[in-house]
Amino acid sequence: MKYFITGAAGFVGTNLTQRLLELGADVIAVDSLSRSGSERNLEYLRNNFPALQFRRREIEDLPSLIYLEKPNIVFHFAAQVAVTSSLENPLRDFRINAEGTFNVARAASDLGAPVIYASTNKVYGDNVNFLPITEEATRYDFAGSLQGTGISESLSVDAAHHSPYGVSKLVGEFYVREFGGIANRCSCMYGPNQYGIVDQGWLSHIATNKVLGRPTVIYGDGKQLRDALHVRDVVDLLVKQSEMAVSSNKAEVAGQAYNVGGGFTNTISLLELCDYWKIKPSFGKWRQADQKVFYCNTTKAKQAFGWTPRVNLKEGLSELYHWTEQAAT
Repeated sequence: MKYFITGAAGFVGTNLTQRLLELGADVIAVDSLSRSGSERNLEYLRNNFPALQFRRREIEDLPSLIYLEKPNIVFHFAAQVAVTSSLENPLRDFRINAEGTFNVARAASDLGAPVIYASTNKVYGDNVNFLPITEEATRYDFAGSLQGTGISESLSVDAAHHSPYGVSKLVGEFYVREFGGIANRCSCMYGPNQYGIVDQGWLSHIATNKVLGRPTVIYGDGKQLRDALHVRDVVDLLVKQSEMAVSSNKAEVAGQAYNVGGGFTNTISLLELCDYWKIKPSFGKWRQADQKVFYCNTTKAKQAFGWTPRVNLKEGLSELYHWTEQAAT
């Protein structure tokens, strides 16, 4: 089976490419190398996997390459990934995340290749902020029946105020699902090969600040709560999904969306992370479209794929910090 991975030198793409190459798979890895850290990830993959087949392409060039390579399955991770960037340039955000994803999904569909797509929890928009929450000393949390359970896929994505990023990713998700693919509404992912920035990959970004002795700024009061999912668990799910998507049972998962996160047991707030790493942050004003609480109910993914997160948060944070120390040298 031939795998085609867009955004292959990004964080999740690098880890998935590594796993598939370790399994001896035929992988076409594609990336524009526009994101900071992607060239270092590509160098890592090339140094460790001589069988790597890499193609440098922009989002507009992906359909023609899909027709040329004729993969059996497409993982689509290439994206504009920051809410703040979408606010600054919503047209470019649309062309990458919405139009670009449509073109990838249509080309793959023409070949009968299912697409597995990295969507986002931002597709729920501010509907999350209308849910009842509680405020504790270091974190917000859901109140009532959602406390300890989290958001399921039944929460409406309609009638919400979205950032341009949330809109473009949702449009891309609709097209992927319409063409029979799978959409993963991802929460906060972290782990090796992540070069986080202030706008995206906050766990990695704060670890880098600590390692390099840079100040950390929290936007808001720092009680924002998220569930963190280690990239090994992400890759485990992606491999399971790819197996199902090309199996005789593929109709069961075609066109579906799945919440993908660490769940309540792997939640942490910004204040709690700073305390854990002994960081004294400064504070700025709240950022637009920031959700006070988000963590996933992953029951649907568990039932469909037999998947559940396995990496404990403290274990994962220790690994992330150690990797960041090595990457900074």
